[in-house]
Amino acid sequence: MVVSLAGVVGGVRLRVGGAGLAVARMDAICDLYDAVFAEPPFFWRDDESWLHRERLSRIVGDPSFGLVVAEVGAEVVGFGYGFTLGADTTRWSRLRGPVSPEVAREWPGRTFVLFDYAVARAHRGVGVGRGIHDALLASRREQRATLTVQPTATATKQIYERWRWRWVGQLEGGAEAAAPVFDVYLRDSLVDLAGG
Repeated sequence: MVVSLAGVVGGVRLRVGGAGLAVARMDAICDLYDAVFAEPPFFWRDDESWLHRERLSRIVGDPSFGLVVAEVGAEVVGFGYGFTLGADTTRWSRLRGPVSPEVAREWPGRTFVLFDYAVARAHRGVGVGRGIHDALLASRREQRATLTVQPTATATKQIYERWRWRWVGQLEGGAEAAAPVFDVYLRDSLVDLAGG
């Protein structure tokens, strides 16, 4: 599905899809990821480019995988993707500090993980990021969504908070994660974004 962004500068179009779109645009997505996350305020490890490609290649195989790509012509200028969190997840139990039972309760299809999300510098601040965010979450059937963001990315966190995400804790990144620690956010409902 292709969605035009009304009022967005530069003829940006959004493509909503799954594994096929991700495989077709893999190199462009990975190049943009590298360009965005190799700059401050983000933590960047020497092997992150390779690790990101491996993570993306792995999660594309999840049947619940969903993706939105923002394009200007043939150029990928933004993307967001994720998958449904499994009912047997350890995500909530790994949070530092106490977690409310309501947050930790999980069942099949309850939570979408917005796993990675980026917009090229030249296309920030004109609605492209919000378009990707809204189109991806509107395409989902889950009740709620979660994402992680590096603690140093304060401007990014402020944007998420304006978009109805709330901070629920921190978790350690692990051996192959993009950063040592992440802030975890939760969007309690996707109803306001439902596509009808």
